[in-house]
Amino acid sequence: MDDSSAQKETEHSLRSLLRLSDKLNSASDLDSLLDSLVEQLLELTGAESGCAGLRTSQGMSCGHFFLGTKVVPLSYLCAPGVGWAGWLLQHGAHYLANDAVHDPVIVPAVRERLGVKSGLAVPIIDSEKDVIAFYEIYNKRAGDGFTRADLDHCLAAAQIASLAIHNRLLNRNLSALAAFSQSLTVTGDFDQILEVVGSHIEKNFQRRSVILLPVNGGLVPRSRSAEFILNESELAAATWSWEHGQAAGRSTEILSAAQAQYLPLQARGEVIGVLGVEVTRGAWLSNVQRQLFRAFVNQSALAIERGLLEQKMRRLRFLEESDKVQNAVLNAISHDVRAPLAAITVSLSALMTSNGALDQAAQHQLLETADLEARRLHRLVNNLLSMTRLETGASTVKTEPHDLLELVSAALEELGASGRHRQVSFDIPADLPLVPMDFGLITHVFINLFSNAFKFSPPDQPVEVRGHIIDDQLEVLVADRGVGVPPEDLGRVFDKFYRVAELGPTNGLGLGLAICKAFIEAHNGRINLENNPMGGTIVRFVIPFHQAATLRVGHSQP
Repeated sequence: MDDSSAQKETEHSLRSLLRLSDKLNSASDLDSLLDSLVEQLLELTGAESGCAGLRTSQGMSCGHFFLGTKVVPLSYLCAPGVGWAGWLLQHGAHYLANDAVHDPVIVPAVRERLGVKSGLAVPIIDSEKDVIAFYEIYNKRAGDGFTRADLDHCLAAAQIASLAIHNRLLNRNLSALAAFSQSLTVTGDFDQILEVVGSHIEKNFQRRSVILLPVNGGLVPRSRSAEFILNESELAAATWSWEHGQAAGRSTEILSAAQAQYLPLQARGEVIGVLGVEVTRGAWLSNVQRQLFRAFVNQSALAIERGLLEQKMRRLRFLEESDKVQNAVLNAISHDVRAPLAAITVSLSALMTSNGALDQAAQHQLLETADLEARRLHRLVNNLLSMTRLETGASTVKTEPHDLLELVSAALEELGASGRHRQVSFDIPADLPLVPMDFGLITHVFINLFSNAFKFSPPDQPVEVRGHIIDDQLEVLVADRGVGVPPEDLGRVFDKFYRVAELGPTNGLGLGLAICKAFIEAHNGRINLENNPMGGTIVRFVIPFHQAATLRVGHSQP
């Protein structure tokens, strides 16, 4: 070949390699990239057929071959040392066979299916000297074997492909990391955080896992993949990792007989737990996958630390609420319970020691006082018990169709004399349909609302109750003509233990409206309080007209 022909050949090769680089870097995904690689190599070398694939945990793999422009479906999976691709994996060098008919390494099924007479297999190696992919080309169309020039072109193409595959793997792994981070961010429940970690590790690395957290001086599994075996030897490796802050178990020098590798979950220099990941012998992760795995471990540690801190904050809030409850109970015992008990005791004592000196009207008044205070004491204790059930999630809502007026009447009856001596007006249509409600809980809501209305409005002013169906919802209003609520307090009246200071000292614990809110929300409803333009307040609550038969109080409903 003269110099002019050699120069033209070189220019042609360079253009072909540049075209190959453009094709590979513009490929939409890894499968398209590998297909483009084979098509360009067939054109560059004049080969008839070929394939390209990625390294997996089982070996080298691809799903089809190219015979010219025709796709030949043929599964090709070569473990280390098996076939040309397995030989590449084992030796990290190219394999050239111009007499493939008698070649001892080639997979016979490939030779027979594609009629391979000669071939060239080339490993694609990353910057860490790891084999990450491969390609094979067969049979020069000119009938001759593959030349040194063909080999040089293929080795150059492998370097271009290495960078393109690395970039695609990196993009794919960044997307996986972003999805993992997003899942952790939107997950508030601690157990769900642990489940997210395990599921994403299994999805992205095909490994079963376990998360162990310290409890009472030892490690306890909090989340574990199905079929993950955690015996004494596994627990010993996990404990060593926790105590020393280093990896232990399979693929390490510490307790390597374990079936899994155990990694310390570290946050701000402290080991907060251990992640165990099952490792099969000979399993492999690429450099990019190892980077992704390290990022997963770090993200997992941060998410678990966040979950543990949130658990501590919830416990602190619970203790704070418990202190409030304890103080409220003590306050109830010292005043709110003692006052009605004293009135009951005085009334009954006067009756018992009167020896007939009291006339019938006086006796009736004393009995009515005792009854009124007993009912007030009953409501006080009922609110304390209701609040306790709500805190523990022990209350349930059992809905059945009920007449609204029947519930209102039951509440006024429960209030006794205080209900009978007040003017209560009703605006409830006679044809109002029965609404699914929990009779006891909604009656309790009305008792608390009426109790507040009677307490904070003059005795000669009416209390109004209105009920209507609007847009498949029951809307109820309880309006009084009392003193109203200062605007700055409107947003807090439904908080537990909150009392409006401007209303002065009153009997009660500041739980009535908080319990109303919880019971209404347990019906998937809502409640609010506003000032009445005519003086006093209006409490409005809404309950959806169609409800399930049984709901849970203290828990969000679907």
